[in-house]
Amino acid sequence: MSNKEASGRRWTRLEPQARREQILETAQRLFEERGYEGVSMSDVATAAKVTRGLVHHYFGSKRELYVEVVRSLLGDVPVLIGPDEAASVEEMVERNASAVLDYYSANRELLLAIAPSPDRGRDPEVAALAESAREAAVDRVVSNHFGDSPAPPEVHLVIRSFLGLVEEASREWLFRRRATRAQVEALLTQAMLALMRDALPAVMAAGKRTSRNG
Repeated sequence: MSNKEASGRRWTRLEPQARREQILETAQRLFEERGYEGVSMSDVATAAKVTRGLVHHYFGSKRELYVEVVRSLLGDVPVLIGPDEAASVEEMVERNASAVLDYYSANRELLLAIAPSPDRGRDPEVAALAESAREAAVDRVVSNHFGDSPAPPEVHLVIRSFLGLVEEASREWLFRRRATRAQVEALLTQAMLALMRDALPAVMAAGKRTSRNG
């Protein structure tokens, strides 16, 4: 590297963990802007103002870097409020829908890229991370609505179905531009209330009828 190139990078010394986080944040931005195929390790190094060798030192390969970006993203989930933090169930659901949409909006490209989709293949490790995060989200929503009380097993079916609606409605808003945020927020709020109040009892009743009929 020439002196001019070295000067252009404006090296700054960071602790290893801080440097790793800097590379991760840079990689996430590039993957969101260009997609997986449009990003190279050299691109990440240039944008992060480090050497390509340092990027490989921390992450090994582009796939490993991408998986770590996804892991970091899915670990930084929105904090949902509980019933004790809202005036009513309706307010709790509305505020949580808003928090989830904030999260999707801030990380739109990657979050929707790793969501289930029938029209493309998926990296199995990324798929496993996404599924684990989805199940953790289901558990959080169940806990929000039932607290320490036992929750019927059917509620997990209802909440998993709701998360599919969240992902598809977010695509309508963020990518297809066929809905506004206000419309999506209203849809998610009312859908959650209807699912818990009307759909869940119906699903539980259907399960009991099936059991009686063998």
